[in-house]
Amino acid sequence: MYRTMPCNDGWLFHQGFDDAFLGVGFDDHHWEQVELPHTPQHFLPSYHEEGFHCKTYTYRKAYAVVLGEEETLSFRFEGIATSARFYWDGQLVAEHEGAYLPCTVEVGKRGTGVLTVVVDAQENALFPPFGGSMDYLSFAGIYRTASLMILDNTYVSSLKAATPNLETIAVEGRATGCDGQEILLALLDKENLHAQGSAVVEDGTFSYTFSIPGLLPWSVDDPHLYTLQASLDGQVQQTVRIGVRTAHFAKEGFFLNGRKIELVGLNRHQDYPYLGYAAPPSLQVEDACILKELGVNLVRTSHYPQDPSFLDACDELGLLVFEEIPGWQHVSKESHWRKRCVEHVRAMIGRDCNHPSIILWGVRVNESPDDDELYKETNALARELDPHRMTGGVRNLRKSSFLEDVYTFNDFSSIGKGRALLPKKKVCSAQVPYLVTEFCGHMYPVKQADPPSLHTEHALRHYQVLDQARAMKGLAGVIGWCMHDYFTHANFGSGDQICYHGVLDINRVEKPAAAVYRSQVSPIPVLTLLSSFSGGDYPKAALPNAYVATNCELIRLSRNGKEVGLFAADRKRFPHLMHPPVLIDDFIGNRLMDEAYLGESERKHLAKLLGKVGRQGGQLKGLDTLRMAWVLLRHRLSYQDAVNLFNTYIGNWGGEAGTWVLEGLIGGKVVVSKTYRVGGQPTVVLKAVRTELSLLGPTYDMASIQVRVEREGDDRLLPYASIAYRVEVEGPLRLASPGLDCTKGGCSVIYVRTIGQAGDAVVRVYTPLGDKEVHFTVG
Repeated sequence: MYRTMPCNDGWLFHQGFDDAFLGVGFDDHHWEQVELPHTPQHFLPSYHEEGFHCKTYTYRKAYAVVLGEEETLSFRFEGIATSARFYWDGQLVAEHEGAYLPCTVEVGKRGTGVLTVVVDAQENALFPPFGGSMDYLSFAGIYRTASLMILDNTYVSSLKAATPNLETIAVEGRATGCDGQEILLALLDKENLHAQGSAVVEDGTFSYTFSIPGLLPWSVDDPHLYTLQASLDGQVQQTVRIGVRTAHFAKEGFFLNGRKIELVGLNRHQDYPYLGYAAPPSLQVEDACILKELGVNLVRTSHYPQDPSFLDACDELGLLVFEEIPGWQHVSKESHWRKRCVEHVRAMIGRDCNHPSIILWGVRVNESPDDDELYKETNALARELDPHRMTGGVRNLRKSSFLEDVYTFNDFSSIGKGRALLPKKKVCSAQVPYLVTEFCGHMYPVKQADPPSLHTEHALRHYQVLDQARAMKGLAGVIGWCMHDYFTHANFGSGDQICYHGVLDINRVEKPAAAVYRSQVSPIPVLTLLSSFSGGDYPKAALPNAYVATNCELIRLSRNGKEVGLFAADRKRFPHLMHPPVLIDDFIGNRLMDEAYLGESERKHLAKLLGKVGRQGGQLKGLDTLRMAWVLLRHRLSYQDAVNLFNTYIGNWGGEAGTWVLEGLIGGKVVVSKTYRVGGQPTVVLKAVRTELSLLGPTYDMASIQVRVEREGDDRLLPYASIAYRVEVEGPLRLASPGLDCTKGGCSVIYVRTIGQAGDAVVRVYTPLGDKEVHFTVG
């Protein structure tokens, strides 16, 4: 028999460790009571002392489990940063190295006792990903969930399934103490039995192959999932979810179920402000939903295996995954480190082989040098454990030693002009599968509070890569760096130990570049201004060309109720995209029709001259001075008349406050509209992803609330707003972020979590711009 149950509540926590903590009668009543996932430190998204979290921490919990005569007790921890020792009633029973994969602690037949977990958060060079300089943090604590397992002397220990084709499910499993016995296998479609079979255990293993025509395939558009169960002696012992699909990389590209798909993805780190890594399953699911809503079809788990609940969500949403072993550039020569690296491959595939979303195993440390001895071993092991999935190894080396099935390469060659991607033949052979696994990123970091010209350029660089990728032969796809800003070490990032590389910020608030991805595939109209209509954001207070991310056919621009003109997608610069951005290069346009004395050609001529006056600091040069003089003389206009024209159509200094309106048109009809007001009332907006929280999960539930500063009637962030706020919670919720905080770049985030009680709750936020609240239901 195999029984498992969560063991995430009721832990006692203390920073530090002393041998006295291992005493059976040790008095720990004064320790802090915590639940898993747990972070020993709060990680403010700002400046902090380097390595402040790299300490020792102790967790204790007493158990009184009634075991049968043949039963034993074990524990499974999904993630501990970065190593741990485990004691049962003061006796060392297990040790574990590594922050990203599970460990099992076998206690034996003793069901009553105290489990003490001593966590060391040091970045220990003895095992991956440590030993070199690393562009991310590993955080601290028991940061994922844990479970308790009760086993008797006969049980099914593992179950995995592969689909070599769309009509075959090949099942393999392991069982203990039951050689010669029959394992019943059942394939369920939702709650309905779809097929069944049986296999006899021989030498601790069993296998069976289902051949079933007409199985519903798993795909990015319809991620159909089946349930596979293994029963022994009439009792279900193992249950896994599977999807029927084939995934294959070839020199021509990537094929899912035999159909070619252009891969467009983003890299993801698993960190959160305040929480570090300690985000419960509900927040992991939110991240997967964000990626799916952005319109990407692939995520790379950079640079380590991520939470199982994130992968579960990818299975459910139809989001493809490239999962890789822990590491960043460094490969040690020490045998222990290298052995652990190989074991990470085994543990990653063992844990995640049943996820249909995973299409590629990363068996090479990210951006590491060639090491044929090590990587021959990791590739061989991956192919032995999972012969139906291909391998990749992310590098930043061209023409490097190619041992994997797919040449995966970080291409940071784009500088905003010229080619956005290196030709395939300069990176690898044209005859091998090829996937670009990072681009943009550190080449052009952008903060929410940066000037709009930087955000525009950031977005355009993502556009450029996506455009060239669609035209590039032999490229399976591209994965942008990255989904969101993330914590890092002091020798990386922007001095505040944050890398601002994301299309979202660390709070998961979108930057303009996020709309680049959303606009390509969204079924609903998208319209996002990538810049600003505020002259003071630009040199000489002159508006430069503006870009709009949209999937509309045309954009109509108006100012103060008067139409400027219609603008189309910039297909000259971005000829290959489904939906290129719309270029707005004229902010006067039809408004000059109010000057009835001007002919059509004169209006266009004068609009260009007035634009130059703005861009050139209120003056004209050379022949343009003569051209303006000719317009004034021809229509008997004075110098003051020229100033008035400039103020009306370009400067608007001291005149009527400007209101700009963008309208997106499809089939000649307005389908979306955005209004941008100058001087409107700023307000705080609270945006909760979910307002119904559950008590039925394996651990506490958590919700995020974005705090946004906007103008009334305008949903864009006010990026220079630093607004202090205070948070109060009423009802069965608790804050998991500071009660006092302020917005940064016009936004912040609040986290609230359940406390094991049902009912209604209110989160109130008090600010100088007014008080707001969000209502929750917990049940």
